[in-house]
Amino acid sequence: MRYLLLSVFALVLAGCGSERAAGGLHERVMSAGSVRIGVKADAPPFGVERNGMRRGFDIDIGESLARRLGVEPVFVTVTSADRIPKLQAGDVDMVIASMTQTRGRDRKVDFSIPYFEDGPAILVKTGGDITGYLQLGGRKLGVAKGSSTAAAVAKVAPEAVVVELPAIKDLLPALEAGQVDAVASDYLILIGLARASGKGRSYTIAGGRIVSEPYGIALPQNESALRDAVNEALMAMWEDGEWSRISDTWFGPNGAMPASIKFSMPTIPE
Repeated sequence: MRYLLLSVFALVLAGCGSERAAGGLHERVMSAGSVRIGVKADAPPFGVERNGMRRGFDIDIGESLARRLGVEPVFVTVTSADRIPKLQAGDVDMVIASMTQTRGRDRKVDFSIPYFEDGPAILVKTGGDITGYLQLGGRKLGVAKGSSTAAAVAKVAPEAVVVELPAIKDLLPALEAGQVDAVASDYLILIGLARASGKGRSYTIAGGRIVSEPYGIALPQNESALRDAVNEALMAMWEDGEWSRISDTWFGPNGAMPASIKFSMPTIPE
C-alpha cells in the first residue's frame, strides 16, 4: 500500500510539473497582465529612483518591452548581489539591470540576446597617481558585491586588493572617505555616479574600458516561450528605431549623459 501511495504521489507531481511546463512563465505573465522587472535604483544612467520615480535607460527598455508584450511593467528594485537570487526565487519575472552576460551566470539563469554593451573601468580621485589598471597592484579597489567587475579586473590586475561593497551606491562614499584607492564598475555607471554626485570634476576615469561586455535581460532557466517573446520584442525595438530613440535620450548629443555608443544588436531574419 505504501508503494502504491508513493507511486500515485509521484504521478501527481509529474502531472503538476507537466502543467507548469505547458503553461510556463510566459503564459502566467500574459494571464496576469503584468510583468515584474528587476531594475537597479542606484546605477545612473541605467536605473535610479528618486521621490518614488524611476528613470534610466533600463527603465525605458523595460517599459517598451512590456508594452510590446501587451502587459504592464511592475518594477522591483534589485542590486548586483540579489538580482539572480530574486529571479531564482520568483520575486521577479526578469531582470533588466545593466547585467553582463557571463558563462558563470549562464549556468544559473538564461539570457536574452544582448541589448546593450559596456565594460568595467576604474574611477579615482582627480590628481592621484593611478592612471590605469597597471597602478592597481597592492591598492584597495572597491567593487559592488555580486558584480562581474572583480573577475574582469583580476585578469589584468591580479595584485589589486579587492574590497567588496554592498551596492553600487556605496562606491563613491568609500572612495571619498579613503576606504579604497579606486573603485571599479561599468564605464557609463561610473560616469553617471560622478555626475550625479555634483562633484564630477573631483573624479577621473583612469584609462578606458578594461574590456567590452554584453548586457542581457536575465530570465529564469527553461522558460523559452518568454525568452523568445523578449527576443522578438528587442529585435523589433531595434528594427523600428525605438532602441535608438531610447539610446539618444540618454546617450545622444542632447541626452542626459552624452557618450559614444557603438552597440549593434545581433538580430536574426524572419
